[in-house]
Amino acid sequence: MPYLEDIGRVAADGLEQIRSDLMQARQAQQSCQQHLHRLSSEVAALEWLLNLAQREPPAAHATPMTLHAAMAEVLRSAPGQMLRAAALAAEIDRRGLYRMRDGRAVEAQQIHARVGHYPDRFRREATFIKLT
Repeated sequence: MPYLEDIGRVAADGLEQIRSDLMQARQAQQSCQQHLHRLSSEVAALEWLLNLAQREPPAAHATPMTLHAAMAEVLRSAPGQMLRAAALAAEIDRRGLYRMRDGRAVEAQQIHARVGHYPDRFRREATFIKLT
């Protein structure tokens, strides 16, 4: 293939320019990656702040709620007085009604556990949790 020799000669003639262009392209790529990392961190921080700002503050001087009391409060105002565990946990967190001892938001598995511990208050209906 004779054209490969021609391409090789053209590349050899411009070897220094190719090396210079490659170095500039690598520097530009690294700069863009650093900028993308900074922007990703900024987006994550802003999303966290937005989530924090959208939470309803707990009532002033309110006694901390138990998880099952928070579940009942949310379910009373839910359409049909029923929600799935993940939605119930998200709404409890959004309203700021309950936090786990380590400060984390309640998780769906804790909701399921409370339903099992309080059969006189809650029941499962398909994938939903309802008040009894």
